[in-house]
Amino acid sequence: MYLCAILGPHSRIGLEEEYQVAASPDSERPKRRRRDRGDDGIWWDKANHHYVGGVSLGFNSDAKRNRPTVRGRTKTEVKEKLDKLHEELNAGIRTPATYTIEQCVKDWFASIERDEHTLQTLTGQARKWIYPRIGTSKIKDFTAIDADKFFQQIAPFLSKRTLVMIKSTLRRSIRRAQVHDLIGRNVIELIDLPAGKPGRPSRAMTQEQAAKVLKTANGACTGYVKVVKASSGPYGATHAATDADQLACGTKSHWKAPITEVSRDLKDATCLSCRTQLGLDDTGNANQRLAALFVLSITLGLRPGELRKLTWDYVDLDGGVVHVWRSASKTGDTKTPQSKRSLMLPKRAITALAKHRTMQDRERSEAGRAWHDNNLVFCHEDGSMYSSRALNWRFSRMTKKAGIGHWHAHEGRHTAVSIMSSNGVPIQDISDTVGHKSTHVTETVYRHVIVPKIRGGATVMDSVFGPEDEESA
Repeated sequence: MYLCAILGPHSRIGLEEEYQVAASPDSERPKRRRRDRGDDGIWWDKANHHYVGGVSLGFNSDAKRNRPTVRGRTKTEVKEKLDKLHEELNAGIRTPATYTIEQCVKDWFASIERDEHTLQTLTGQARKWIYPRIGTSKIKDFTAIDADKFFQQIAPFLSKRTLVMIKSTLRRSIRRAQVHDLIGRNVIELIDLPAGKPGRPSRAMTQEQAAKVLKTANGACTGYVKVVKASSGPYGATHAATDADQLACGTKSHWKAPITEVSRDLKDATCLSCRTQLGLDDTGNANQRLAALFVLSITLGLRPGELRKLTWDYVDLDGGVVHVWRSASKTGDTKTPQSKRSLMLPKRAITALAKHRTMQDRERSEAGRAWHDNNLVFCHEDGSMYSSRALNWRFSRMTKKAGIGHWHAHEGRHTAVSIMSSNGVPIQDISDTVGHKSTHVTETVYRHVIVPKIRGGATVMDSVFGPEDEESA
């Protein structure tokens, strides 16, 4: 201003012209070219102290800008991630940056149809093992090395079967993400599972144990035969016990108070837990409500789901046949097409089912309008279907009452296979009875209870040539 005042207004105009010339577009200073749409951009994020790379893809249908980004500590790292992002975009993959393993698994759970028990098992495994360990991992950054490390960490705590189920959950979840173009490859399919810890081998009752259970289901208390006192005080409770002094309630006696026998009449037991476990206060009908269920489970090897869903429409007492065509699955169908079968009923089963139907008719009339008319053979006192947990609880209660400890309902099926095998039933007939897809399944799943039928050549050769004479030796 002072210079303009000294030099005059003409000098001020000259300075303005020089400034305009220096800032004019025609000056020799190079222009910075604007990136075309789709070109990558890399910039420094001051707040988070890393480089950010972005690809402009225009606008979404909701008028929001579509610009996926990647991040890295160096420009080189960002450029590599941008190249990988371009490969995914060219392949049609759109992986959200925040899409995690937990979200992927939950999306798969929401899309499937399974029976309640199976879904509870799968979701329980996911909440206990998948979500806490790898749930927050971004699915786009999850590698086969990460998957292998995850299974190596949980293998010491789980059996091989549980590891297979968890792997199946992850594989199917990521496969669903592939179908929806959320991920390029399924890294779970690239790994091998570790051995895991040894699982509990399948069990089967002996014929003596199975006979005890059937007698107990008919109302006889075969396992607990006496009433004992397990305390030294004058007012101690009396307990139902076995011949081996095992108490029904599970109470352990003190070493200073030896067990003494009081009587042989179980009604003299005063322990409330013992009376509840053995059903000493139940009526005769309550003690025999599931006698027919145990007969079908132990003699024919029906699955628990098949027993729960069995209706009277599929039971022919006159012809002595039961048609196993339904199961308590989500769809109501049997486990496999080969599981649909018609079986001849043992005479014991026909008698038990006839008594059961008479008892159920009486319960229906007592329930009146509260009765659920599902036409189920085995159900609650109001006609509603048993859950898997409720059936297992009743099965275990009966085996405890028989004095053989805790057994679950599926082990009745193992027992049927074991008894048939030990009594010479051919493996093909066993497979057809229990509804397996093939004899290979029977031999593999029930290999611990199948009695091997040895057909070696030694017996044949002995019958042909006879034993070698000692004199000729």
